[in-house]
Amino acid sequence: MSRPLRIGLIGCGGISRAHVRAMQILGRETVQVVATCDVEEALAQERARESGAEIVLTDWREVLKREDIDAVDICLPHDLHAEAAIAAAQAGKHILVEKPIATTLEDGWAMVRAARGAGVVLMTAFVERFEAENQRVKQLLDEGWLGAPILAQVDHLQNVVVPPGHWVRSRQRLGGGAIASAGCHRLDLLRWFIGEVEWVSAETYYEPDRMEGEVAGVVNLQFTCGALATMSINWMSPYRAFYRKLWLEGTEGCVHNWNGLHVFSRKKPEWSEGFVKLECEPVDPFAAEIRHFVECVREGKEPLTNGEDSLRSQAVAVAANVSEQTGCRVRPADLLSQALEDAK
Repeated sequence: MSRPLRIGLIGCGGISRAHVRAMQILGRETVQVVATCDVEEALAQERARESGAEIVLTDWREVLKREDIDAVDICLPHDLHAEAAIAAAQAGKHILVEKPIATTLEDGWAMVRAARGAGVVLMTAFVERFEAENQRVKQLLDEGWLGAPILAQVDHLQNVVVPPGHWVRSRQRLGGGAIASAGCHRLDLLRWFIGEVEWVSAETYYEPDRMEGEVAGVVNLQFTCGALATMSINWMSPYRAFYRKLWLEGTEGCVHNWNGLHVFSRKKPEWSEGFVKLECEPVDPFAAEIRHFVECVREGKEPLTNGEDSLRSQAVAVAANVSEQTGCRVRPADLLSQALEDAK
């Protein structure tokens, strides 16, 4: 059996708890946290206790100097992703970075170039692709049970409250608002399900007492295949702490996730009389995500959410921000091309 992938955890805030829990599920024979790092030493100490790491640091550059670390798991604030990831690539470390890949497309391209040049794996943690229900929806689409996609709707309802001075309140540090920060998960799913996005338009809602960026938004999408979709997000939802809805219709069937995953398809007799609930074996999506990262490092495979693919998803979120500012439809591919030129 090969030795475990040795990880340096950089950033020990909220999302890192899910990463550490996932690594504990996978077991130390698969992945081992060697060091934890955060500017708040108490957080690094807490993650070290949870993960079994013996090294606690407060400067991520010290993590990169260690020869007993193969890869880094970057859970830093969004505006710090690029600097840490580029330095990690230059140090020969494989990289798992929390979404979004970066706060600007130019920084994202710089991360991709650094990883390519160093020959290391770069993967963005778009964890929703690894959820059991979403994996099943992708399977239904790929196997043709829904036909060609026509229309989709995804929602994200959450109540995000952070104290004054928190980095999430800063539009620059967050890379926008709710759309770019959490909405990018839903936009990434739509790309994965349907294909590349041709046009984007968006409307937003602001609550300055909450944050500088938008706290709610509606993003309309037209895909290159002709399909349409809407993504809505509300970060100050009074009804639920956290809820995500999906409805997707194709030429031959449709699927939704209200109270479980349900499918209707004219192509399968047992699914053609009405919606049928599908059983999905529960999995920890963070564990599935990190397992995939480990496999890509060990086997030299491209991650499902590699740097280039993650940039295409982030370009959709950036296009939404540009649309709300200009009042015009925006083509994500144009933003990606311009960012690539500017990053050279």
